[in-house]
Amino acid sequence: MITFVNAVTLTGLAAATALMSATALGANLVVDGKVASTSVRMIDGVAYVKVSDIAKSIGRVVAKRPGGYELIEAGGANQIAGVVKGKIGDQLFDGKWRFKVTGVETASTYALKTQGEPYSYGSDVSYNTSTRTFSAPAADTLIIVRCAIANGQKTKQTFWVAEGGSNTALTDDQGHAFTPIAYDFSGAPAQTEPLLPGSKMEFPVIFCIPAGTQLKDLIFTLRNNDASSKGNDVRVSLSGG
Repeated sequence: MITFVNAVTLTGLAAATALMSATALGANLVVDGKVASTSVRMIDGVAYVKVSDIAKSIGRVVAKRPGGYELIEAGGANQIAGVVKGKIGDQLFDGKWRFKVTGVETASTYALKTQGEPYSYGSDVSYNTSTRTFSAPAADTLIIVRCAIANGQKTKQTFWVAEGGSNTALTDDQGHAFTPIAYDFSGAPAQTEPLLPGSKMEFPVIFCIPAGTQLKDLIFTLRNNDASSKGNDVRVSLSGG
């Protein structure tokens, strides 16, 4: 996915956080005296540059949202300091929850198996409410990440996945981030059923991303349904490297 934005518009938008200027000679974008992009394009006399270049220059990443894109802090999606890290099959523990990715699949359609409801999935993803089936657009593909969690605490807890308290996203090798369109478990898209200490559950998380995207990591927020409990992010490498 290569998305271009109007460099002149972004110059005004980011003026509060970065001094930005695009030079006609050499077709570069300069941010704080440093070259942020070498792929400025002139279309009808207007300069355009990749969103990912802008994001990287100001310490952010591009997250795909329903209906568009958002520049979010790098710490929120794919550059997390002190995070618990691993690969597919590793069990990760943040002191409260044990988490594992057991597999990753691609598909053109996916039918929900439980009574969970989807997130706000955007107009580009088709969802049949009768069959509870997602269908990816022609240029996209569905990614099904199969996960397992276990309650590592001494009290019964519900696991929280609502968008407002979660950084969960897939990231790619170009610095983009893609948030889930659905979790397939009863209680989604807010929380699981209460889990006793030591009890486990498995569930798929469904994403819709551009076809051909080279996946890098899954960032997953582990959090109790408790306003006083701050979530912890784990990172699972999906690249095989």
